[in-house]
Amino acid sequence: MSRSMKAITYVPLKQWLTIEMAALTVLSLLWLLESRLAGYSAFIGGLIFVIPNAYFAHRTYRYQGARQMHLAVSNIFRAESIKLALTAVFFAAVFTLMEPVHVPALLFTFAVMVVLGTALRWLIRPRPQR
Repeated sequence: MSRSMKAITYVPLKQWLTIEMAALTVLSLLWLLESRLAGYSAFIGGLIFVIPNAYFAHRTYRYQGARQMHLAVSNIFRAESIKLALTAVFFAAVFTLMEPVHVPALLFTFAVMVVLGTALRWLIRPRPQR
């Protein structure tokens, strides 16, 4: 086995989060051109994606190495369940606690962030740690 195959890979979580937050800011500013409510709703819609996704990434990549694989696998399932629950709770909180909501801005930004998050997984590859 070559040395590069033995290396532990580093997942660039900070880079993913930075790109997601930059895209969220740009989308919110674009919706802000329509109205303040649309910009605010777009920002909230993006945060509904980014916060649970950041939690999932933190919990998933917490353990590395073959000796901790059982912990990593159990954490993946637990983190995915909590991520889905957080997303549902955040949507429920927005629709019940926010009085005026610009629904198209909220849902459009959430959908764009989901697509962007999927695209980032394909574009940003883990690299070997040195």
